[in-house]
Amino acid sequence: MRTNLNDTGAVTTAISVADFKVFGRIFHTQDDTALADMVLAATQVIENETRRALITRSFTYSLEAFPTDGEIVLPRSPFISVSSITYTDAAGATQTLSASAYNAFSVNGIGRVILKGSQSWPSTLGEGALDVSVAFTAGYGAAAANIPRALVHACLLQCAHMYDNRVSVAMGSSPAEVPMTVRRLIVQYQDGGYW
Repeated sequence: MRTNLNDTGAVTTAISVADFKVFGRIFHTQDDTALADMVLAATQVIENETRRALITRSFTYSLEAFPTDGEIVLPRSPFISVSSITYTDAAGATQTLSASAYNAFSVNGIGRVILKGSQSWPSTLGEGALDVSVAFTAGYGAAAANIPRALVHACLLQCAHMYDNRVSVAMGSSPAEVPMTVRRLIVQYQDGGYW
């Protein structure tokens, strides 16, 4: 089944430029604009590789249809809540599924939406479009202080790597690709999705 995840909230960085400058022992301001881009890119790399939202924000997860097994697994954690589930019905009209029809909960931080016992998923238009959309919130909290320290440190290390290696190929007696550069940054966008 085709799916798509849209980030509907702005990405807030896990570390600040000031945090990175302390970590990287950088005592000048000439690179601050480039550092701001690197801090954002480092946050995005860590989020996409862990499939986690470091700072709380909203997402929309779209599916072709409701799952046949009755469970929707949300692709960003740690899960906080579902705001709504909308779908395109068999007549082509947009409908909102009543919250009384399903339970939304977290299992080890991963959000799951399941039907309540007596409920069934409604029929959708089914013409190949993404007919079902789940609006949900995920993240560790509103501030960087809520993020696990290991993930903050991973962002610092990723940013340091990007700062120290500003090229994708190191020239020498034999040219070599610098690990964790271009390929690592673009892999999150392959095949048009996060999965």
